[in-house]
Amino acid sequence: MRKSFEQLQAGLRFDELMKSLDERFQLFADQRADNSRYSLASVLKAAFAMFSLKSVSLLDFKRQTVPEQNNLRSIYRIAGEIPCDAQMRAVLDEVEAAPVRAVIEWVFKHLCRAGLLQRYRYWQRSVVVSIDGVEHFSSTKVHCPSCLQRKNRAGEISYHHAGLAAVLVHPEQREVFPLDFEPIVKQDGERKNDCERNAAKRLCRSLHQRYPHLPVLVVEDALYSNAPHIEQITGYGWKYILTVKDEGHPKLFKQFAARRRSGQVKEVVKREADGVEHYYAWTNQLWLGAATDLKVNLLWYEERREGAQARRWTWISNLPLNALSVAKVMRGGRARWKIENETFNTLKNQGYNFGHNYGHGNRNLASVLAVMMILAFLVDQIQQGFDPVFQKLWKGLGSKSKLWEMIRSLFRILIFQKMELLYRHIALLYQLQLE
Repeated sequence: MRKSFEQLQAGLRFDELMKSLDERFQLFADQRADNSRYSLASVLKAAFAMFSLKSVSLLDFKRQTVPEQNNLRSIYRIAGEIPCDAQMRAVLDEVEAAPVRAVIEWVFKHLCRAGLLQRYRYWQRSVVVSIDGVEHFSSTKVHCPSCLQRKNRAGEISYHHAGLAAVLVHPEQREVFPLDFEPIVKQDGERKNDCERNAAKRLCRSLHQRYPHLPVLVVEDALYSNAPHIEQITGYGWKYILTVKDEGHPKLFKQFAARRRSGQVKEVVKREADGVEHYYAWTNQLWLGAATDLKVNLLWYEERREGAQARRWTWISNLPLNALSVAKVMRGGRARWKIENETFNTLKNQGYNFGHNYGHGNRNLASVLAVMMILAFLVDQIQQGFDPVFQKLWKGLGSKSKLWEMIRSLFRILIFQKMELLYRHIALLYQLQLE
């Protein structure tokens, strides 16, 4: 029997999602011996719990009170003994990142069935997907065969892990929802570093395969304003708004300047009541470069405030530019920063400790833990966007950091059967009205 819309919305609350995640983790193929002390599903759920609870390290997660152990079993559905830090590292190092990425896909599709896309439609039926890279591990000593390498001027080699994230954003919505995370690591058999452009090829192919019916409007920085990338994404039927810079495409801007001199560039200025001035200049169908037959539309935008230097952005797009569309294209292009501010900044500075080394391993550990953190972040964003109880607690306590602190504190000292009961206990302590 098909679930109602209300049932689908209720399925986005933490306890229901955790039940579903438990079922997904149980499907992971475990190649270890049958007498393994901890099941693979228990290790995966423990890793998820560590990031969900914002533990600062694997060692911190290992030191559990009796109530914590009970709560991990009841709320996070971990059967039997709680895996220790050494076991988590050893087991997860053998797990590929791909099946964990598939869990992100499953959660996102569940989110879509519950009505997410109706909130996030932006251009006609398209939704804005921001793609960008982020580094999540760096060391001059610890490394593995998959590490990227850099050499500084002094000749010292440093080792790194990074990834490329794809995140659903909207200029007018606070929440962001990860769709995928492609590790940027040395590929099997390769001696050279992987790079962000190669990772982008893999990520976009993965996005198209995972979400073939998602109408994507991709927004990216200037690294991606090149013909091979544009041909790939337009081959999938995607729209795009890509940052472009003068130094990266001098011939493109030379064409733009020539058209401006001949009066072929359209211009419009819009003023707000507070004195902010928006200047738009655009033209359609410019050659991207001499070596390609690809044509693009170029939007030049300046934000002007009295007494301050004008700020400028320029984008290329396959969206039609006209006096009615340029403001919307501009907002879509600037929404790219939500992957920096609302995603990477949140992961690094608001409790998730994204840049902290939870474990490196010899094979997959660093990448698997990064993807698992992205999954925990996705679940948190769902609570923030769809769970009315979580929303009222957040508003009542004034900040998410205080809310995380209260969750961790109660998790350590009291026993709860569900996360919702923990939420309601916080509301009781602060005399917050939930109904």
